[in-house]
Amino acid sequence: MDIDGLLCQFQRRWWPLCTPFSPQENMFNLMSNCCSWVSKIQEPFRKVTILVVGLDKAGKTCAIRGMSKAPHGGEAGPTQECIRNELRVDNYLVTLLDVGGSEELRGTWRELYGEAHGIIFVLDSSDKQRIKEVKEVLA
Repeated sequence: MDIDGLLCQFQRRWWPLCTPFSPQENMFNLMSNCCSWVSKIQEPFRKVTILVVGLDKAGKTCAIRGMSKAPHGGEAGPTQECIRNELRVDNYLVTLLDVGGSEELRGTWRELYGEAHGIIFVLDSSDKQRIKEVKEVLA
């Protein structure tokens, strides 16, 4: 088997983004897999809180809507506060904290770290101009 065949086989088995779905479906599949993974490592009937952060206009609210299978009611405006979204995954109640990504609101992220069991950092990988800003925020 050539190197391309091995790489393709590895990607299909281990990387959830390497599927024949559209990029939007892949993103939601990845998020769904994260929630499933959290549910498998936690005790039954446990409440799990996940902080969802990222730069402004990265798609955090849209990703949460996709995970919760909520209807998309048009384009979401900028998030100005912390919004709690709850969804059930098997026997777990997962609370997703959607926090705005503007520079003014990034300071509030630290206030919510203690409440969270995990963090999902959302970024728009097609926005090459903001990748440097993402690196600075994560540093």
